[in-house]
Amino acid sequence: MNIILKSLCLGIIGTTLLTGCQTVNKTKDKITSVFDKSRKIPEIDKKGVVDLSKKTYEQIEKFSEKMPVDQWVYLENKEQGLYDLQNKNKDGVILSLRLICKISSQKPAFILKDKEDKEILKAYDNTTGQPQFLLDNKNYLNPFDANNPKKLEVFKAAMSKAKVLKIYYSSTLYTFQNGKSELLEKAVTCKE
Repeated sequence: MNIILKSLCLGIIGTTLLTGCQTVNKTKDKITSVFDKSRKIPEIDKKGVVDLSKKTYEQIEKFSEKMPVDQWVYLENKEQGLYDLQNKNKDGVILSLRLICKISSQKPAFILKDKEDKEILKAYDNTTGQPQFLLDNKNYLNPFDANNPKKLEVFKAAMSKAKVLKIYYSSTLYTFQNGKSELLEKAVTCKE
């Protein structure tokens, strides 16, 4: 009986983190605070950075739905050591661009996802056709060419000054405005 009581006191019930040893008042306070926090969507600061540490999956999902379009947003989760730079276009397509890696041994990359979060294209995927990157309508072909790393350096320099980024892939043109381009200088997590 003592072992069962101890395991009840240490057990976690659902996402509210309630144990069998808490009083009714404390339980009510915890339930209220959990629901209040889950309603608040993470906010972007003036610099274009949003902190996703200590946010629930639902909060992050709501943020993704409401994320501003036509600008870069720097997403950070310091607790997990994850950092990403994203741009959402008017069609809901999201580009994660990884030009500067926090860990120098990792390769810069990108991932393009549709509005349902399904992957359309990613860097270094030899099973798909080659994308073409255009900055203000100047074609840089595929700057993430593993055989020619100098292409990426030229692309990075031009990216900081460009107004519009377009990616042409599989007969579709994806267009992103380059708002808050200063965020391109921030290092991100490059592992997949």
